[in-house]
Amino acid sequence: MQELRKYEYCRMNIALAAIQAAVFLLCMITGDRLYLFGRCGTVLVLEQKQYWRLLTSVFLHSGLTHLGSNLLVQVLMGNAVERNLGHIRYLILYLVSGIGGNVISVLYDRAQGVNTYSVGASGAVFGVMGALIVLIIKGRKKLRAGSSLPARAAFAVFYAVYAGFRNPYTDNAAHIGGLIFGLALGALLSLPILDVDLRDLR
Repeated sequence: MQELRKYEYCRMNIALAAIQAAVFLLCMITGDRLYLFGRCGTVLVLEQKQYWRLLTSVFLHSGLTHLGSNLLVQVLMGNAVERNLGHIRYLILYLVSGIGGNVISVLYDRAQGVNTYSVGASGAVFGVMGALIVLIIKGRKKLRAGSSLPARAAFAVFYAVYAGFRNPYTDNAAHIGGLIFGLALGALLSLPILDVDLRDLR
């Protein structure tokens, strides 16, 4: 029990990761049902007004690799963000970034005159990355001299965006939208924080 208590500060992040994994297992059992109900698409959202898809698609993934890559980044970066923001504000960051990324994706597809379907927590994860950048900047004075953490964090975000553009099946609009929401929400939600804790990062 004492070992588990060490992770109580990031229980929301762990719970969200567990929900993502559980939904993926359920999708494997039920086939396409959850995807048909929950995937995001321009026509479905804007014309058929099925707005719930902006949220439900955040908890759906196209495959094990898709799920694994999102959860890896979420767990590695999200713990530090939740430690500083707290459980509720972290949940707000995650969900609003995911929804916001989907909104940007839908509007971008409409502007391009296309109708594609998308699933995944990438917008939410990019939101977490954006908030982490804000926290590192805010707590930069606590870093040891010559620390490479800011450069590594910036490179991680740059590489994630770059990798998305290299893959034609990636919803880059959702990624960039989630990142923008994450930066904005990170700045807003961290306003009361005077002492940023970066102990989860090396």
